[in-house]
This record gives sequence, C-alpha cells and structure tokens, in this order.
Amino acid sequence: MSKAIDLASTAASLGGTAVATKVLTAGWKKVTGNEPPAKNPDPDEAWRDIIVWALLTGLVTTLVKVGVQRAMAKLNEDDQDNTSQSEI
Repeated sequence: MSKAIDLASTAASLGGTAVATKVLTAGWKKVTGNEPPAKNPDPDEAWRDIIVWALLTGLVTTLVKVGVQRAMAKLNEDDQDNTSQSEI
C-alpha cells in the first residue's frame, strides 16, 4: 500500500473503533443502567460484566479494524488496476 493509503487506513481504523466504542458504551448503559466496567471504578463490579465487556469490545473493535483494512486494501487494489489499465 502507498503511504497515503496506509495513513488513511490507520486514521479510518482509529475513527471506526472510537465510534464503535461510543456505540457500545451507550448500548451498555441502556441495557445495564451502569457505566461499562472499563470506566466504572466500583471494586464490587461483577467479573461476569468485566469479561463480557472485554469480549464485546475486543470483538467489535477487531471487526471494525479488519473491515477497514480490507476496504482500504480493496481501494488500493482497484486504484492500481485502473492505473495499469490506463497505461495500456
């Protein structure tokens, strides 16, 4: 990948994971009525909630990162195909 696409991919991944985390946090608050365990300093927080939150955020942020990386790679591939066709 070119440096510009690599930078755009990184920025999109960071933005996408930030948005996904905000959405997950809002959903967690709505469902449980509490802050997510990552932001809740309560020492009595249930381990079940901590584990569920960790799995949920890990899964969603990884899917967002992989999705963005694949989309950017596809754009790069399509751009290279168009460039090589125009040279013919």
